[in-house]
Amino acid sequence: EYKKNQPFNENHLRPCPLLDNPEKLVEMVNNSNAYSTEVLQKEKPEEIYNRTIKTSQKWAIVADKLWKKSKNKQEEHEKAFVKNKA
Repeated sequence: EYKKNQPFNENHLRPCPLLDNPEKLVEMVNNSNAYSTEVLQKEKPEEIYNRTIKTSQKWAIVADKLWKKSKNKQEEHEKAFVKNKA
């Protein structure tokens, strides 16, 4: 499931299924019938999701702005390179 679902997000600043895309963790665990092997405190993926989603959403706003800015700069550099080559 992990390999099949990569990349978890097109934004390379948000690569992690646990912290950046917790909905992907829930999906993968449920699809594969995986379960916690923690002896003392078993935790369902939905519980992890509930603990991480607010932080994930806050980071997504920042990361998406940074990613878009980075992509725009990359496009500018590529255009300048092509123009200078011509």
